[in-house]
Amino acid sequence: MGGNILRLIRLADVATLINVLLGFSAVLLASQNQINTSLGLILLAVVLDGIDGFLARYAGNSVLGANLDSLADVISFGVAPAFVSYIITSNDYVLFFSGLFLICGVLRLARFNVSGKKDGFEGIPITSAGFIVALFLLIEKNPLWLSAILLVLSILMVSTFEYPKIRDAKTLGFLGLLLALILISFYSKSLELLRISSLVLFGSMVIYILSPLAKVLNR
Repeated sequence: MGGNILRLIRLADVATLINVLLGFSAVLLASQNQINTSLGLILLAVVLDGIDGFLARYAGNSVLGANLDSLADVISFGVAPAFVSYIITSNDYVLFFSGLFLICGVLRLARFNVSGKKDGFEGIPITSAGFIVALFLLIEKNPLWLSAILLVLSILMVSTFEYPKIRDAKTLGFLGLLLALILISFYSKSLELLRISSLVLFGSMVIYILSPLAKVLNR
């Protein structure tokens, strides 16, 4: 059986499994109070999530791919951000909303797996939600604001709002540059660069999650 599973694994699945390890490591580091490093690993997991999607499209996907990707997303963008949120604040309200965030993320992934929707997203993807939580925690750690962020993202994940897949090369390049600056700032220990780049990227993601509202207002 083990040999059969190994023969099924493709290059995209290797990236997904690395994603799993990043999410697991983020939880371990947060439990040791290495918060910024933990958040950095969540952001790095976002990069791996993009890489495995690219590899699946251009190098082929396995029969395990879709389900494997969802399981990885639960850990890296559900469990890890929820756990870090509580560890940072040790606040009972944050604990409640972190649990809600995780539950809604699991429901969002389950709906995606059975819907077969390929041209966009129904509800904000859990990858985006976990990404936003990690960015917010790099900027602000206020329990009240964090609880509000977790609640809004939880609602949006299980909502029926239509979200497009970002395919524009310029937009992806801009977001990638900001993410690269954040990761570089971890290495260089430049707190000012970390805060500014995190703030700009967080604002960009807020624009994305509010994009369905703009469509409603236009109507």
